Amino acid sequence: MGSGSKGISTVISARGAPETDTDSGRTTGRGSEWAKCIFLFFFLLISGMSNWAVIAYTHDYVPRQPLPDLVFSLVGEQRWASSLGDMCVALCIVILGALLVIHQHRGTVLKRVVFCAATLYAMRSVTLAATQLPSGYTDNQGRCRDQVESKASVFFGRLFEQTIRIGFQSKDQMLCGDLLFSGHTLVMVTCSLAVAYYLPKSIKPLQWIAHISCFIGMICMIISRTHYTIDVIIAYWLSNMVFRIYHAYCEVDMCMERHKSILYSWWPCRIIDWLEQDIVPGRLDNRCSLPWKRLTTRRRGNGQRERGGANSNEQESSDSSSTTCETTTNTNTNNCHHHQKHVSISSSSTYPLPC
Repeated sequence: MGSGSKGISTVISARGAPETDTDSGRTTGRGSEWAKCIFLFFFLLISGMSNWAVIAYTHDYVPRQPLPDLVFSLVGEQRWASSLGDMCVALCIVILGALLVIHQHRGTVLKRVVFCAATLYAMRSVTLAATQLPSGYTDNQGRCRDQVESKASVFFGRLFEQTIRIGFQSKDQMLCGDLLFSGHTLVMVTCSLAVAYYLPKSIKPLQWIAHISCFIGMICMIISRTHYTIDVIIAYWLSNMVFRIYHAYCEVDMCMERHKSILYSWWPCRIIDWLEQDIVPGRLDNRCSLPWKRLTTRRRGNGQRERGGANSNEQESSDSSSTTCETTTNTNTNNCHHHQKHVSISSSSTYPLPC
């Protein structure tokens, strides 16, 4: 059984599942997971702050005459829609937060969403710096702050203000030029796509709340003239592209096949490969699991392990480990489960090399 378990562990590692200490039932590689969390935190922080830094600098150079827009020519400016759009953004974030609470693999879902959002904000900082568009309000002179001579004190004051407000601005006397492309839209679209992708099947219809909120929010961004129509269209396209490429890469069922895919030639997929190296390839099973139940199970398992009972150790390992292996002697087949994902591995098969 010892040599067989070791062989099974090697195969699971090759498939991308976390290594498991068979004596304690604990997942190894926690240092690597912390490194990923730190990387994602700073990636999102730097991406967000780069957007605010660009706005703080370019505000004094953005022209005040609005550009022509198809929707603007058909619908007058609706100032009330700006607040409704902010509410739609908040609703999408709340729905995603609720999903993270109930999802069994909330850490993996959060990691993927944060990477997608940070990548999009990094792209946005480049487009904001490359081309400055004037705001589309009918009264840009009244809605935008006065333009002043660029100074370090003014720049850092604006940057600090944007940081503590997490990018949100008052509806009057704002920093203008924060347009191409829409940050509101990228947040709403990313949240709605994640909710639709990760909701358990039993409550799948709830995805329409996020979709409808996202659609209304995008319309509000345009008719309130917070963004031009092109800002919203580009944000929608890019958000879909980044989210779907990330998950298409994850759904490639073998690590070696991932590296052969054309997706691997896109440089962010190299980072995705590192972020996903401890996750079994393929789509996650979307299951509900409240966090306090897991904590209760973990505490009960720790108590059983302290009593030193052999049966208790086996039960705790099967409850708390994210990777479990069962060996069936009659069929000589090893059934390995990760995230409740069934993987059948024959003892006579030729296993692929690890990533």
